[in-house]
Amino acid sequence: MQKLRDSASINKYVKHIERLESRSRILAEKIIDFLNLNEEYVIITYNRQGYLPASILYWFILTMEPESRVVFGDANTVSYYIVAYREPGKTLFLATNPFSGATITLLQSSSLTGNKVFFITPKPADLRLIDMLSKYDPIYIEFNDELEASLLMSMAAYHAASKHYKDKLGRRGSRLYKHSLEGFTVVINELLEKYMDQLEKISMLKEVIVSSSKILEPSSLFFVEALRRIGVKTHYEAPEQIVGPTNVLLLTTSVEEYYAREILFKMNMMNTKTIHLPINTDPLEAQIYYAVLAYYLVHSRNKT
Repeated sequence: MQKLRDSASINKYVKHIERLESRSRILAEKIIDFLNLNEEYVIITYNRQGYLPASILYWFILTMEPESRVVFGDANTVSYYIVAYREPGKTLFLATNPFSGATITLLQSSSLTGNKVFFITPKPADLRLIDMLSKYDPIYIEFNDELEASLLMSMAAYHAASKHYKDKLGRRGSRLYKHSLEGFTVVINELLEKYMDQLEKISMLKEVIVSSSKILEPSSLFFVEALRRIGVKTHYEAPEQIVGPTNVLLLTTSVEEYYAREILFKMNMMNTKTIHLPINTDPLEAQIYYAVLAYYLVHSRNKT
């Protein structure tokens, strides 16, 4: 296994993220087209690792446009309990697995009810599936694996939303847009250097529970999948459900400072070994930083 601190591995990763971010900016323009559609309500839905980019976009809309009618849920829930009972609106569907039954069900339900669907997914290899999906005008992305697809979509969602809402909430909107223009690639070296000790500790564990507040659940689940790929036995639990002693990776943002103290105190009382990974940034962009950190664990193992 390559050492996480190996400069060649880090440089290789920075270049990889740079390529992903470049592609994400192209995809972002298509998401802006979706945001510009004038519909009474909006549905943000997903399957599998599409949870992360969908969550980013949902929280942007909810924060920047609180008067909007926005619904957020997984593809199965939206198909069976939402689409069929609402007037036609607009739906953004972020799917990292085009082969899923939930994918087809959601697309068919939306088509029957007149919902305008923007469907973003990796291009399947099966020509029969490509033919089946063609009627829904999918937006295909290139990918190596589902985590990479999720990260690409997440950066695209962020860049699209920060541009679309750059004039909202005063300085916050303009600050997020400025960060978008600067990009995520420029901070990767600093990010890895700051959290390298925690990443090394996490990668050496045999078993760990990943935990966070609800808003960070998507990035926590992204972390879970990354850790599984490097051989760590892991799953996600909300902080309130954890019973120690055990190993816990806790993700929090700076706005959750008091909540984090409460959780850390509880963990300490249960004799739980906690690796705390706090990120001091706007919650609307924190999830991407977590995904970048998690994916480095996977990428550093790759031999190509």
